[in-house]
Amino acid sequence: MILFSSVLGVMLVAATIIYVEWKSSKENKVRWITAGITAISAVIGILLLFNPRLPGPSAVVKLLFGGVDKMMK
Repeated sequence: MILFSSVLGVMLVAATIIYVEWKSSKENKVRWITAGITAISAVIGILLLFNPRLPGPSAVVKLLFGGVDKMMK
């Protein structure tokens, strides 16, 4: 029950952010970008509720740019 309420809470916060930003922005492109980033963040948050041992953003950045760091040294 706690997990369900946590997922519902994340979805409610994400929907509120999208709604407020949609109403306050005049430009359609900005609306869609904001909604997309918020939706992706909500999905990541929900995934972390189910599996808290997933790697964080720094591990992803290290995976993507680790080779570049070695080449620059």
